[in-house]
Amino acid sequence: MVPQGSNVTASPREASSRSKAGRRSLLLLEFLGLFVAAPSLLYFLVPLPVVLLLWVFAVACTRALMKDPEFDRANLWRGSALAVRGTAMLGRFAACGGALAALVYFCAPHLLLDLPRQRPAIWLLIVLLYPLLSVYPQELIYRTYFFHRYDTLFPRKWLLLTFSALTFGYGHIVYHNWIAVGLAAAGGATFVVTYERSRSTLLVSIEHSLFGCLLFTLGLGRFFYSGHFSH
Repeated sequence: MVPQGSNVTASPREASSRSKAGRRSLLLLEFLGLFVAAPSLLYFLVPLPVVLLLWVFAVACTRALMKDPEFDRANLWRGSALAVRGTAMLGRFAACGGALAALVYFCAPHLLLDLPRQRPAIWLLIVLLYPLLSVYPQELIYRTYFFHRYDTLFPRKWLLLTFSALTFGYGHIVYHNWIAVGLAAAGGATFVVTYERSRSTLLVSIEHSLFGCLLFTLGLGRFFYSGHFSH
């Protein structure tokens, strides 16, 4: 017998609350698996074709986005953001890039322009291929997919932006040095603001490409290299 006064079934509100909690738990597990466990595993498995794995992940994320009716596909490009926010983005790049160049000049002058001076052909190849092979898939994953998929997991905007930047930095542990992680996290802090304001994967990819090519030009690319054109 069921004791008198006991609840045999949950109320609609309780059922909805439990359902949301369950979805949130699954989303948290997915987040930890993809953005914490996977890079940690790759840390021990490198050297692997990092750029190939990056594209596999990016394609999977894009397919998931395209199947989601709530996703705004315009976010994958949104070229109009170039006219609206491109000038501000270039201003930030000039300021931050100048500071980074000064830092290398005063703290590690032996690295300055090391790659373009000693291996100009490799440097040119990286500048040409890096934005397409490495940057765009990264922005698809860490900005476009991340912002859409985990906005309910991190309902406060500052949390969403912070974890996007931090996981982006942590993903660079595959290069086995903390300089790559720190620089990537700092860059991620800039990229998340650009994407949050523009919702343009194109614009944030251009910004990412500018900073990445600058790093390779200044001589810091050695910290982002594992035998593949990957950043």
